[in-house]
Amino acid sequence: MGIKQIAKLANVSIGTIDRVLHKRGGVSKETEARVLKIIKETGYQKNMMASRLKLAAVKKINFAVLIPETKDKYSYWKLPKKGISKAVDELKDLGVKVDYYRFSGSSSSFGKASQQIFEGNYDAIITVPFFEKECNNLLRKAKERDIPVVFLDTQISLAEKAHFICQNSHMAGMVAGRLLHGLVGNKGKYFLVNILNDEGIQVNNKQREDGFRAFFKSIGQEVSINTINHPLNDTFEVTDEMRNWFKGDEPKGIFVTNSRAHLIPEILEEFKVSNTFLMGFDLNMKNLDYLKKDKINFLINQQPKYQGYVAIKGLFSLLTKQDTAELRLDIPVEIMVKEHFCCL
Repeated sequence: MGIKQIAKLANVSIGTIDRVLHKRGGVSKETEARVLKIIKETGYQKNMMASRLKLAAVKKINFAVLIPETKDKYSYWKLPKKGISKAVDELKDLGVKVDYYRFSGSSSSFGKASQQIFEGNYDAIITVPFFEKECNNLLRKAKERDIPVVFLDTQISLAEKAHFICQNSHMAGMVAGRLLHGLVGNKGKYFLVNILNDEGIQVNNKQREDGFRAFFKSIGQEVSINTINHPLNDTFEVTDEMRNWFKGDEPKGIFVTNSRAHLIPEILEEFKVSNTFLMGFDLNMKNLDYLKKDKINFLINQQPKYQGYVAIKGLFSLLTKQDTAELRLDIPVEIMVKEHFCCL
């Protein structure tokens, strides 16, 4: 059933049907009621894709993406960008465009980049919730302009309602605790490696650490857990205290709460640290290389490429069909081991 058939049944012009569908006015209440009744009875639904194709040449859908800088070729943030690019490529004929903004890892850099976005003309924003104050400012301004916002990677409590596409970081930390406990046991040593930004431990790193510690509490075990905080933009350096921690033949479990697990195997080799088990996050090339060599035992996959892809597709559905279903997504905790890649 198309609008021509609707117009014929209502005994009005196609232009009248179009005005009713788009709520443009200029139609009597009696005629509007008759048209809406026929639409309801026939089950007519507007072909959003066809309408979008017609509009694509004159009205673009512009997305702003604000993510951390990706100077390192192994950076985690290259992965969600790949997913975003894939979705935009699939939707480009429908008028979808994207502009990228980046911040250095500091809250001030994030705030400046956010301000630049609002100086432009965007229909939706995709970013990460690393800084509570700055994200609340972004959400407030977006709400004033009726611009939907989607956060990737992490979920935090914010003053305004927002969409999150991410993994449950606390649960991922509990899974890490369970996996390493199976290898290290109750009498071994455990180490947590976090990243620091200018406001302290990154939010998702802290959530994962809390989950890791919560696992041992849940099984009633008191184990030795040492925390190593690694500044975001500095080289990982081994301190005298860390050397002392690594001494001894007891089993050791190291949980890197971010995508930099690949930094650890060379350190363990340099300082001849033995009987060690290592796990971290994400399938960047260096992590995968060490996983295949059995120098990383487990990696938790957050599916960052998929997060970026779904964010674009979900926002497109929201903007064209008022459908938010794809923006309510909890990424499962996926455990990767070397056997996943034995034939690659």
